[in-house]
Amino acid sequence: MADKKITALTASTALSADDLFHVVDSPASSPSNKKITVAHAFNLVPTYLGFSATPQVVTSGNINVSAAVSFISVNGGQSYALPAGTAGQIKILVCTVATNSPVATVTPAASGNDGYNTIAFKAVGQTATLMYVNTAWMIIALGSTSAGLAGGTVGPITA
Repeated sequence: MADKKITALTASTALSADDLFHVVDSPASSPSNKKITVAHAFNLVPTYLGFSATPQVVTSGNINVSAAVSFISVNGGQSYALPAGTAGQIKILVCTVATNSPVATVTPAASGNDGYNTIAFKAVGQTATLMYVNTAWMIIALGSTSAGLAGGTVGPITA
């Protein structure tokens, strides 16, 4: 093994908690080779990580499910469709612009929550977080900033 470059090694396609990473400790001063488990490395990752992509701004039509976060911009009454996702996918919707009084309605392609088929956004700062489970979107959380409360809470979630 000492005669192989790291780039020549077989790629691992499934990490487990006890797998090891190679670490070169203190490379600028006194480098030494060390190891760290996958579990230990990921326990050191900060909890405030952001998403790798810029949120998508949506003004009408279909909401892109490949963007983790979508900013909903409403000028009067708007209708949006949320297509089917992938199992385990999380989608965050945030109302960032709300002018005129009609609400924005988001209609998921399939709903896993009993009794709803649309989510209404009434004010800036209102949010909905959904997860795609099996073949439907499930609501994880609905929220509103203090500014959003003046326009009413997110909802109603209607059947």
